[in-house]
This record gives sequence, structure tokens and C-alpha cells, in this order.
Amino acid sequence: MQVESVSKKEKAKQRPQALNTVEMLRVASSALGMGPQHAMQIAERLYTQGYISYPRTETTHYPENFDLKATLKQQINNPVWAEEVKALLSTGINRPRKGSDAGDHPPITPIRSASEGELGSDGWRLYEYITRHFIATVSQDCKYLQTTIDFKIGMESFSCNGKTLISAGYTTMMPWQGIPLEEALPACERGDTFTVDEIKLVERQTSPPDYLTEADLITLMEKHGIGTDASIPVHINNICQRNYVTVENGRRLKPTNLGIVLVHGYYKIDAELVLPTIRSAVEKQLNLIAQGKANYQQVLQHGLEIFKRKFHYFVDSITSMDELMEVSFSPIAATGKPLSRCGKCHRFMKYIQEKSYPKPTWTYGKDFMVPSNPNVHPVP
Repeated sequence: MQVESVSKKEKAKQRPQALNTVEMLRVASSALGMGPQHAMQIAERLYTQGYISYPRTETTHYPENFDLKATLKQQINNPVWAEEVKALLSTGINRPRKGSDAGDHPPITPIRSASEGELGSDGWRLYEYITRHFIATVSQDCKYLQTTIDFKIGMESFSCNGKTLISAGYTTMMPWQGIPLEEALPACERGDTFTVDEIKLVERQTSPPDYLTEADLITLMEKHGIGTDASIPVHINNICQRNYVTVENGRRLKPTNLGIVLVHGYYKIDAELVLPTIRSAVEKQLNLIAQGKANYQQVLQHGLEIFKRKFHYFVDSITSMDELMEVSFSPIAATGKPLSRCGKCHRFMKYIQEKSYPKPTWTYGKDFMVPSNPNVHPVP
């Protein structure tokens, strides 16, 4: 093997933007193993106790009057990252990357220093991430040297890339985003030759995509306009509680038979009830109302009319849903129990059989009959 050329270029890995709710929930699920609803409850507790700022926000841009240095100084005595904070204050904080201002609340930041003993296990893990993220936003970018080596083996040309760390920057606070040591390449120059120890050809095959993780779902919900920073955790919690999906290892969401049949039933009757287009359109209309570009009453009446028609059409076509349900589940008629519907919600009432007792036997007492086995059945 002979080296044909070696090129080196300095590059930078950008520090993160300020933290908003969706990103916090995404990281809480993928890195901390917390469900979105649980993570939101912890964040709200940290807020009410005065440890972090308001945790429901879509904004990733600090206001111009936001005192970054004062917020950073709150962490100067925290033993976990005191050295990094002092070094940052002495060299000067970096201007955060420009994000998007949704006009609601400032990004999520720590308000005061805390310890694990104060917050408990889950509270500390979420607080630690929020604080590390904030410090990272005012740190320097991670700088590294990218090396590209072009070489030949016989008449065939090959190329490989590697990275060598120059300055860790913000990855000191977020080491999981750092440059791995194994990506570095050995030092070499044009004309150098190496001995090839092994050449092998491996046959593989593609595999179907895995189930979505909660983090994947949060990303897609944000992309398609399904839910808001406040309602996304509620939506995900609802589909879990209603047994439409189960949470597997790695917080992957596996659809249940009920969830799959339900979606196919909606597709069969009215696909728009499943696709994100309607919800996204409603969200856009709400934004126009907030911007003063649409009339509230007109949007409300239009939305109610659309969903009223869809509801009546769905009720008229409910037999299509029943047909799909009966393929995977036993129909109510097959149970042999003539159940009636509730007078209020019109759903079938569940038959709960009372506990059965052995039939008592009776013997003659002095003045009246008594059960000979009184412990098996309450005496009337």
C-alpha cells in the first residue's frame, strides 16, 4: 500500500443552541431514559422549587437583555463544574449561537446551583443536563483537524478520513459529543508505504428499520406540527396508557395489535384522521390568529364544521372499523353475553361476574335451620 496524498483541514463542531422544551424532552428520553411525561413533571418541580427557568418554551434564542454572565456565576461554586466555569469566566464567555425566538418564554436555564442530595436521582440528572447545556452554549466551539489520506493498493485507489482533537471547547461540558480517540489516523506523508496485513470481503444484507424511539417520535411530531411543547408529552403518554403502543428496551415504541387495527380502521374510513396534515393545518391557523392575520371566530367555526362533518361520516361508516376489529379481536356477540350500552356514553357496559361461593347445605337446629358449612357463604 502506497500513500498518494495527505490533506489536513481544521474544522469546528458548533456549540448547541439554547435549550427549549422539545430538545430537553428528546435528550431526556434518548440519554436519560425518562419518558416525556415524567421528564416534564420533574422539570416543572425544578421550576417551582426555583432551580431552573420556566420549562415550557419553543424559543432557542436568549433575549438581548439576558444576563448570561450572572447566570453562569451562579455555578461558580458547584463542585461538579466549578473549574470549567471559572476558566470560562476568566477567558470570557462566548456569544451564544443565534436561535429562533417564538415570542413565548426564554430558553431553559439553571437559576441557582444545586446538588444531587437536594434534588434526588432523576431531578439531579435532568438538572445536570440543563446546566451542562447552558454552560456549553456560552463555551467555544469544538475544534479538530480532519485528515484525508488517499492511497493505492495495487491498481485500486482508496481514501480514508480521521479526526484529531485540537480544542475540546464546549465538549468539556458535553463529553458525549466529543471527538472519539479511535477516529484519529496515524501520521504519514506522501510516498510512505505500508504492508497490508489482511484483505477480506464481507457479505451482508439490509435490515428493516427498527421501531421509533420516543426521541424519534418527538422529532417527527415537531417537524409535522403535531402538538406543542406542552402537549407532546401528553400525547405520547396517552397512546401508552390506552395500550396503542408499549415502551420496549431503549424506549422504543412498539405498536400493539389494538393500535395497528385502530390506525388501519381510520385509514379505511378517513385517512385525514390519521395523517398529520389536519392537525398541522389547525396549528398554522392558530399561529395566524396569534399574529393577528386571521379571525378567531372564523377559524373556530371553520374548524368545528370540518370536524363535525368528519365525526358524522365516521359514525355512519363505523361498521368498517368493526370489521377490522373482528379480524383481530373477538366480537362482543361471540362472548355469548347480551351486554347493553351505557345510557350516557353509549359504549358497551362490561359484565363483571360476582364471586361464586359453594352452595350451602342446611341442617335442622333446635329452633331453626342453620347452614352446616357457614364459612363458604354469607348467611342471609
